[in-house]
Amino acid sequence: MIRVLAILLCAAALQGCATHTGKQCEDNFTTSGSFLTGKSFTTTSELPTVPPATAFTNAYKMLLRESFHVESADAKRGVISAYQNVSLSNKTAPLNVIIEPAGAGSKITFVFNAAAGLYTPESGARDEFCEMIGQVNQ
Repeated sequence: MIRVLAILLCAAALQGCATHTGKQCEDNFTTSGSFLTGKSFTTTSELPTVPPATAFTNAYKMLLRESFHVESADAKRGVISAYQNVSLSNKTAPLNVIIEPAGAGSKITFVFNAAAGLYTPESGARDEFCEMIGQVNQ
């Protein structure tokens, strides 16, 4: 009994340990929700050498290259609301991009929402976020 309890306690302790990759976009990646309720994917990353105005322009251009439809963009507030159409469906997949000043550079946040019943693998969303942040960071 004590051995089982010790194993459970170790497993619980290890579960709280996050694996850090050294890439902010991966380390800050979170999800919430489920396939049945809809899922939200979020990440943040600092861009220490990219001023907010440049980050906003780069993000806007990147979204267009990635086939997003920009619904609204407010450079003063640093917010871009965009979406992609979902194949074989009448649903859309919204993506919000928030750019804030951070020291001499910027902080960028992505929030992507997949509607209930749409499967989006976490690794795919995480990798795509990191790729997109890399494009904004140029």
